[in-house]
Amino acid sequence: MITDDIKSIDFYSNIATFIKEALEFIKINISSFSKEQRYEINDRMYAIVETSYPKKPPEQKLEAHRKYIDVQYIIEGYDVIGWKNLLNCKEVYKNYDELKDIIFFNDKHDFDIFLNPGTFAVFFPQDAHAPLCGKKPVKKCIVKINVQQISL
Repeated sequence: MITDDIKSIDFYSNIATFIKEALEFIKINISSFSKEQRYEINDRMYAIVETSYPKKPPEQKLEAHRKYIDVQYIIEGYDVIGWKNLLNCKEVYKNYDELKDIIFFNDKHDFDIFLNPGTFAVFFPQDAHAPLCGKKPVKKCIVKINVQQISL
């Protein structure tokens, strides 16, 4: 898991080009994100811009993905996202759905990540995360990066 400000984009060019590519898409297109929709970036990644509402505590489940890395960028509002290493998740709530690439857990998260406008978090397949734990709506851009089509 990585969390940072979009202003730090250049740092990631030497670490992982696929993260920099996702962040550059966000930085270049941020002014057009008033339209909530799916954006096709390339054959490895796509983005979804949407406004979401906080979940009530019983619905704040940890989730994990096998096929995609999530880059979650906050456009408006804020998000509180719980985190736990997937290896420590033991209580499956909903079995893995291959079509939606998601599994849910009842485990409690280890800590919260607070994201404000202009900040982002990157969640890898080993990062179980519980988004939408805040108290107000949040508009964000989520870039989905196919892990099978990148070189780590």
